[in-house]
Amino acid sequence: MKKNILLYYLCLVLCNASAQKESYQWFFGNGVGLDFNVSPPQPTSGWIIGATEGCSIYNDENGTTLFYTNGAGVMNSKHQLMKNGAGLHGDLSSTDNTVIIPLPGKQNIFYLFTIGAAGQGYGLNYSIIDMEKDSGFGEVVQKNIIVVGETFEKLAAVRHCNNMDVWLTVKINETDEYNSYLITVAGLNPTPVVSHTGLVINAEFFSNNSIGTLKFSVDGSRLVAVHAFQNDLIELMSFNNFTGEITNPIVFKPNPPHPSTHAGVYGAEFSPNNNLLYVSSTNSLSEPCLLYQFDISSGNAATILSSKQIIGQNIPWNAGALQIGPDKKIYMAMYNDTSISVIEQPDLYGPACNFNYNKIYMGSLNYRPVQYGLPRFIQSLLDTTNIQYTFSRSGNCGNPDVQFNMNKTTGLDSVSWDFGDGLQSKLFNPLHHYNLPGYYTVTLTYYKPSCTGNFNTIQRLIWVAPQNFLGNDTAVCLFKDFSLGINVIGGSYLWNTSESFSTIKVNIEGLYWQEIKQAGCTVRDSILLTLNPTPVVNIGKDTSVCINNPITLDAGNMATSYLWNTGATTKTITINNSGIYYVTLMIANCQASDTVFIDLGDCVFYIPSAFTPNKDGLNDLFGLIREFKFSEFSFKVYDRYGQIIFSAKTPYEKWDGSFKNNPAQAGNYLWKLEFKNQKGVRKFYKGQVQLIR
Repeated sequence: MKKNILLYYLCLVLCNASAQKESYQWFFGNGVGLDFNVSPPQPTSGWIIGATEGCSIYNDENGTTLFYTNGAGVMNSKHQLMKNGAGLHGDLSSTDNTVIIPLPGKQNIFYLFTIGAAGQGYGLNYSIIDMEKDSGFGEVVQKNIIVVGETFEKLAAVRHCNNMDVWLTVKINETDEYNSYLITVAGLNPTPVVSHTGLVINAEFFSNNSIGTLKFSVDGSRLVAVHAFQNDLIELMSFNNFTGEITNPIVFKPNPPHPSTHAGVYGAEFSPNNNLLYVSSTNSLSEPCLLYQFDISSGNAATILSSKQIIGQNIPWNAGALQIGPDKKIYMAMYNDTSISVIEQPDLYGPACNFNYNKIYMGSLNYRPVQYGLPRFIQSLLDTTNIQYTFSRSGNCGNPDVQFNMNKTTGLDSVSWDFGDGLQSKLFNPLHHYNLPGYYTVTLTYYKPSCTGNFNTIQRLIWVAPQNFLGNDTAVCLFKDFSLGINVIGGSYLWNTSESFSTIKVNIEGLYWQEIKQAGCTVRDSILLTLNPTPVVNIGKDTSVCINNPITLDAGNMATSYLWNTGATTKTITINNSGIYYVTLMIANCQASDTVFIDLGDCVFYIPSAFTPNKDGLNDLFGLIREFKFSEFSFKVYDRYGQIIFSAKTPYEKWDGSFKNNPAQAGNYLWKLEFKNQKGVRKFYKGQVQLIR
């Protein structure tokens, strides 16, 4: 089902907890996914590309997918490669290879960040997607812009405490540095906040030492880095989502020593209440995978390590990613598995967290649907307790009196509205009248939001629908390719035919209605279609014409107007020249046309039956009088004994009545004419001519 819905004209921030559905569709593994729009979440398929590890997806606020990526290519909502969407500098086998961040204040623009696999040298790059392009299905308008050089396979995103801007954090190779970049309404700030944690991961075993996830808690207060293989350790840190600073690093090793050929720790996730940390680990062939739980509330490394619980241990499976879902459960991927495992109550300590191994079946083992990775999100999207400031409208989209409502006003000193038509208001929930239908960019500025003590701005494009937007009831001449409907920016559609496109093709008479929802309002219009009889015109079959014998082309008596390609406006025309002739006529506002090809006929030539070669200037020569179109021309004159006394290869040659330079005797002579006409048909003619002296 195609839904050409443009997220960028919806509110960037989340309207309320129930509408926070940007994380409700997941894509991962070998083209599989989970749909959280239903409960419990259901497996989905049809995702065209696959991902061994990292991947990312962006859904609109209704949980409908807009686009998704495996770091190497990006696909649109039609599951087709987005325009210019190939060749991204991510990699299918990079732990945290990609994350998608909408640009605050520019609802049509998205940053797609990528990190390549270890050793590729790509580092952190971004590409920019404009969802206004390609009829709302998006286009990559900038690609692979380098931000910073060699990085580990680690990137994570979380909202700034103002709930508008976004922090993006990466780990720099062979240093103790983490770079945190802020994405604001002005775009990506290329100057990062640099934090030093004291832990340096060297590149001696770089292709593997880079592996392991980087993950924020949903409230943005904590950050965990998992360093695999030779290091096999966990780095737990505090994060200031106002300044972007990383502090209070705690390092601990959950595993006993094991061969460096196994990853050790790999995936991580915080519990919804941020008190517990879950880590997946693959240690050896005899003990391939473990799922650990740690109580991190103390902030002390020794206490944290002593709280370690083994939540799951199964053979054989290899540890994959952990990702909290919108239902506050934690989901676990295992390499080459058939199913997704679930931690049902991740806020509870020990076995009470209820780890459910292979709970959601994704596909057969031969298909290997589950790989190492699960999708990456701005982690704040999974925090259902954080309701952000926003506004909405409702009612009839065609009502020019629009009521605007904020989702909450607590903590605010004041607000300022710009309705996009030159008028403003200071009311929290104003009613505004628009004089004309159309699109309006409404801007809400709210003052003294939490954490900044300053102000923030929210924009939403609203549509005031025109009356009778489907048009007047009409009589249709021909239903072939006849379409109904309008395309509304940010709209979703429903027809009485059950179709959900912006426009539909119709082929029968009847009453049609279209319902459109846009940014919270709904409008419906109907149109009655009837069918006029289709006019028919026939000006005859292709034929030939003689210059001295014109023909008449007749378009019939039914039309109200005629127009020939000759410029004539009569129902008939008379012609004596070859060419293509066509007529267009109208009957009750319905149009019909017909075309005919007229060839130059063979009847245009003339050969006289007698001549007098007495040199008086009258009828002295014998041959063709008129020319015509031909090829392979031959004209011959014979005496009564069959002897050729004259021969011509062109119609311009004439017989002067002589034979071998002597006057021929008076009497009757036989002539023969042979040629090919314009259609390549060979023609033969013969006759007699009387030579008179």
